[in-house]
Amino acid sequence: MLRPHIVILGAGFAGTYIAKNLEHAVRKGEIDITIVNRTNYFLFTPLLHEVATGALSPSSVAEPLREVFRGTDICIVQGSVQSINKSDRVVKIDADGRSHSIHYDYLIIATGAETNYYGIPGADKLTLPLKTLADAALVRNRIIDSFEKAVLVSDEAERRSFLSFAVVGGGATGVELAAELAEFTRKIVKRYYGVEHCRSDDPHRCEPGEPTITLVHAGKELLEQFAPSLRRAALNRLTKNGVTVMADTAVTEVTKAGLSISGGRTVAASTIIWTAGVKAIIPKFEDISPTVSGGRLSVDSFFRVLGCERVFAVGDIAAYVDARGFALDTKNVRPLPMLAQVAEAEARHLAANILASIRGRKLRDFHYRSRGSMVSIGQWFAIGEIYSMNIAGLLTWWLWRTVYLFKFASWRKRIRIAAEWSFELISPRDITKL
Repeated sequence: MLRPHIVILGAGFAGTYIAKNLEHAVRKGEIDITIVNRTNYFLFTPLLHEVATGALSPSSVAEPLREVFRGTDICIVQGSVQSINKSDRVVKIDADGRSHSIHYDYLIIATGAETNYYGIPGADKLTLPLKTLADAALVRNRIIDSFEKAVLVSDEAERRSFLSFAVVGGGATGVELAAELAEFTRKIVKRYYGVEHCRSDDPHRCEPGEPTITLVHAGKELLEQFAPSLRRAALNRLTKNGVTVMADTAVTEVTKAGLSISGGRTVAASTIIWTAGVKAIIPKFEDISPTVSGGRLSVDSFFRVLGCERVFAVGDIAAYVDARGFALDTKNVRPLPMLAQVAEAEARHLAANILASIRGRKLRDFHYRSRGSMVSIGQWFAIGEIYSMNIAGLLTWWLWRTVYLFKFASWRKRIRIAAEWSFELISPRDITKL
């Protein structure tokens, strides 16, 4: 009897954790799994802001999929999805410029999300996203280039222009990036580009206060998912570290000079990093038009794409509405948020349901309960909600790092990250261009 073939599209948190939770069945010869991903690694996206600001090396936040699943007989295919044919149970992919067809018995769509520019003029061309490893490297290079250019000019206004940075989006990624950017720029001015390394009369130098960082957020407050006291703590910390926060401020256009914002105002910035939101990456279906809700695939209580018995969607791409939440509040029905911890929880549950389906057992509904969330506000400080408890400060920062550390798949990677973090505490950040 042929083993059921499970094809997983995407190796983000959802796709990778599904495979991890099914690998025991692969080892026992019960199923076959093929993972299709655009890169050959699993990317730990919550730490990209540390790569972008010199605190971590790019290789630290990427785990090769062949290492993650070494010895499991899980097939890894590097390629991009071209289309899905539900009737024939075939996925067409582009790998190394050639088209390939992969047959499946069960298909799991976990293609994740990409940067959403909301149609704002100039945003896609003139800002830097932070969603991939290449994005983080580009942001880091741009920051370093800004300082290298600044020290070549003697005009103070021109130098300040090179050193003007803006982050758009006051969610977790934007706040963490703005906080790290403030520390990064302050430290490299002091160590490499500042007054103490030039003659006192040398105009080719950066004053400590010259780099400016502005965080622009369309919502009324930063980190709106947290309690008011934690939002205030985050705002106070950012302000203390020199970040100018502009909340309740919509970006209307991006130009080479900076941001045009609501009220006819402008924000001058030579480097603009866009963290204002994401949108699901929905593959093309050849023979059906799947139901889409809010830009995400509509799924039933078992994560099955509506109308597709053996096609599942999970993670950022799935518009999953928890039945318990719907019963409690029928007026404000929202899909589960596009977060790594949500994707991880969904993956564990879906893996169990896939095996139940293969074994002819009853599938179970998924009900999500958040264990809490944390956001780092630079070095030594973080805020968090652990169930119903609000915490902030140094201990929260250590807890944040510990939780993230153990979400990496291998001990080898955990040890490497811990070593880099420890070294970073006593050494300057890396300003090598990538």
